[in-house]
Amino acid sequence: MRELRDPRERRELREAPGRARVAMLTCEFDPIRCGGLATMVTALCRALDPARFQPVVVLPRSGHAAPWPHVEQRRLLYCVADRYQAGGTEVWLLSNPLLDSEGVIYPEPYDHAGIKKTDEFGERVAELLGALDAQLLHLHDAYAYKCLYEARRLGLPTALTIHRLHEDEPPLAFAEMASARLATVMTTVSDAYREERDDFFSIRSDVQVIPNGIDLDFWSEDLLPPEPSGRAGRRRRLIRGLELPDRPTFAFVGRFDRDQKGVDVLLDAHQGHLRGAPLNLIFAGEGDRALAERAAAAAAAAGDQVRLLHRTLPPDEVRALLAAVDFAVIPSRYEPFGLILIEALAMGAIPIASRVGGLRDVLAVDAAQPEATRPGRCFEAGDAAGLAAAMQEMAGLALAAPDAMDKARRAARARAEAYSARRMAARYEALYGAILGARALPSAGGLRPEAGPARPSRRPE
Repeated sequence: MRELRDPRERRELREAPGRARVAMLTCEFDPIRCGGLATMVTALCRALDPARFQPVVVLPRSGHAAPWPHVEQRRLLYCVADRYQAGGTEVWLLSNPLLDSEGVIYPEPYDHAGIKKTDEFGERVAELLGALDAQLLHLHDAYAYKCLYEARRLGLPTALTIHRLHEDEPPLAFAEMASARLATVMTTVSDAYREERDDFFSIRSDVQVIPNGIDLDFWSEDLLPPEPSGRAGRRRRLIRGLELPDRPTFAFVGRFDRDQKGVDVLLDAHQGHLRGAPLNLIFAGEGDRALAERAAAAAAAAGDQVRLLHRTLPPDEVRALLAAVDFAVIPSRYEPFGLILIEALAMGAIPIASRVGGLRDVLAVDAAQPEATRPGRCFEAGDAAGLAAAMQEMAGLALAAPDAMDKARRAARARAEAYSARRMAARYEALYGAILGARALPSAGGLRPEAGPARPSRRPE
């Protein structure tokens, strides 16, 4: 969606009859980011129909400087609230020592520093609700859960989107359970994740699935510097800069952690099965120190095969990397959605992904489709040997059947089209309209009978 550059245009839209102000409660919004949540919330705000909805993002400052024009500052009882205009999105940054958290978005340990920031954020949002003038609150995960009672007192409907459950962090898991019971409507990001976590989602009978989407105007080869020889030229330039041989090249891009992203599975696949194989492997990211040290050791031991880019790449660098490599490796142990998969598809990097959550949903294929032209490959999560076999198979196809790889890349880009930000926004617009159009808004929608007294379904009509 275009940005509204004329302040008069923004004011007219804000005052337009029937235009609903939707407060997005989140800990991330570009460029205040840790991962995919920032990508999704930013894309959603930009893609919403500006004639119908005004997105109002509220998040902790987390010690970050704001890049947007400053509009006003309000000194509340327990925090400072600064309002900015980020194109067509109104952004509020809340600041005090707990919310700034020394520049860390998610401070550790969670059961001490993290939950203190979470509780503080929700309480300060509750303090700000009157100034927001919102008709609807949309919580992206449960970090603002402590505002839900005040929202109910004021008669404000609430939508809760579960991007990832946090049973590994009990204080936040409690916040999720409370939010699930208090929110008007609850959604999550893939059918597979809802099925995998039925132990949580079964608390409600009305959980809706709205897959995430990306800004396909940004994730496009058209925005890259011109390259006469196309992808092959970009790959040659990349591997020449990294001093790697000219051969099929795979990349992992993401957070190094022990619980979710499966970096250790990829390292095991390399160490146990791929050393000396005719392929290149690039690790790009940071996080767990021990995993980063393992990746650095692999690069040192296999100097003509492995490289470590030990930093978090900004989106434009991720785009350039995915437009140059042959394959993206996504070895997650669990993945509610997995935006990196859609980004890889859009940029023509054929994904090799574990068969979990949103990855499984996106890469589901028609059994009649020729294997060589499918938009990606799946393997069982945690199976290092299976991952290595898939990588060897795809490297062999890249060398033996480049035409088939070209067809697979076209299929990948076509698959990405189904996950555009605009498609995602249209589904949220329908949800918002259903909530705001309801005659009576429930205080805790859709609880299953076994979770409390029997009641009719609260699914919006």
